[in-house]
Amino acid sequence: MRILLLGGASFLALAATPALAAKPVSNAAILARLNALEAKVDALQAENADLHHQIDQQQATVATIPTQVTTAVAAAAPPPPPPAPAPKPQTQVAWNGVVPQFTSPDGNFSFKPRGMLEIDYAGFNERKGGYDYNNGTSIRRGRFGFDGTAFKQFAWRIEGEWVDNKANLLDAYVAYTGVKNFTFTLGQLKVPAGLEADSSDAFNEFLERGMANTAFGQVGGERRVGATFAYANPWLTATAGLYGAGEAVDRDAASPDEVWGYNGRVTVEPINDPRHLIHLGASAYHVKDLDQGKVTLQDRPNVRVDGGNLVSTGAIANIKSATFYGLEAAAVYGPFSVQGEYSHMHLDRLTGSPDLDFDGYYAFGSVFLTGESRQFKGGLIDRVKPIRPLDPFKGNWGAIELAVRYDRLNLTEHKLSPLDRDGHAWTGAVNWYLTGNVKLMFNYIRFEGQNSPLVVAPVAINGTTAKGDAFATRLHLDF
Repeated sequence: MRILLLGGASFLALAATPALAAKPVSNAAILARLNALEAKVDALQAENADLHHQIDQQQATVATIPTQVTTAVAAAAPPPPPPAPAPKPQTQVAWNGVVPQFTSPDGNFSFKPRGMLEIDYAGFNERKGGYDYNNGTSIRRGRFGFDGTAFKQFAWRIEGEWVDNKANLLDAYVAYTGVKNFTFTLGQLKVPAGLEADSSDAFNEFLERGMANTAFGQVGGERRVGATFAYANPWLTATAGLYGAGEAVDRDAASPDEVWGYNGRVTVEPINDPRHLIHLGASAYHVKDLDQGKVTLQDRPNVRVDGGNLVSTGAIANIKSATFYGLEAAAVYGPFSVQGEYSHMHLDRLTGSPDLDFDGYYAFGSVFLTGESRQFKGGLIDRVKPIRPLDPFKGNWGAIELAVRYDRLNLTEHKLSPLDRDGHAWTGAVNWYLTGNVKLMFNYIRFEGQNSPLVVAPVAINGTTAKGDAFATRLHLDF
């Protein structure tokens, strides 16, 4: 710095030569001035650095003002309200068909109501035998109950029925479905003993099942308390079970132990799509310790409004066990279908009484005039859903099905009686499906029974024959 000042002073001295020439300045004076000038410059630099320091402090102070203001406002403001609690999950309600199904929020539990109402009317024409038939109405079925699930892997059902002024428990069971394709069921349920017998009564084509199905099913089929193990895939079903009696224990001095038996049924459906089906199956059961060691095989002529049986063996005593086996087949091709079953009953009797054999069968064909197809699911008959459910304002009239069946129950066994006991019937049906859950059924039944209880004055030696016609209809509703 000093060199620069000295250089600058020399330059000024040369530029002002005349003045200097007039009054020469000594080197000591110049040096003193330079020292003074340097001191002033140092003072100015120190002052400038102090000013910069003060400015930095002021800027830092200003930068903290928003934070101080926010903190002061936050301290002065009231605390925010607590967050609103999350809404509690609600039970889910969905319509399953025509009824609501309730499901817990986590999906682990569900239940829905179920039921069926069937009201029949029948008028009879007596052609032979002299029996006075009951023309009138009856409540064929009045059922109500619930289906449900628990923990997603259990299914349950409880359902009761009111028929003939009596209340009965039908289904009351729990099923475990946690293993794919397998089901284990415990409780009171249907014994799988044939296609019609194992399918829902709501889905059959005629007012009543085949006579052999009903007569033989009462021995060791229908609903009983037991356990079943079932396997099912899209083309095969197999079921095996061990059963006792119904919900009431049948016990007396003549039969101190409860009825018990075992059962099996297998079906195959190599073709089953919405318009085509081939169904084949077989079933069997064996039952022991029958009530009082007695069995009565009988059934009415495909309608229940009148209580008279078309054919009957009467009470057969000394029964040790009974064995049933049946074969079943069905086929569907578009709107056309055929179905049939053969049933055989063998009664094993105590020593001194001959064993007995009986059989029966039915076969029918049907066609939908409106284009629908009969449906099968899991080896059973399933619900028919009209393509155009009833809606007159849109010109929709539901589905119309025509069907014809031949049905025979042969209870002739000459080791039991010299008389033939044979009942058979032709049935023509018109079924009008208003919706999938409501239908009107019309049956014309032409029946005949040899050595029939419907004969007023039977001839014990040569036998007699009963003949008649029934015009029957049913209003059906299920959900």
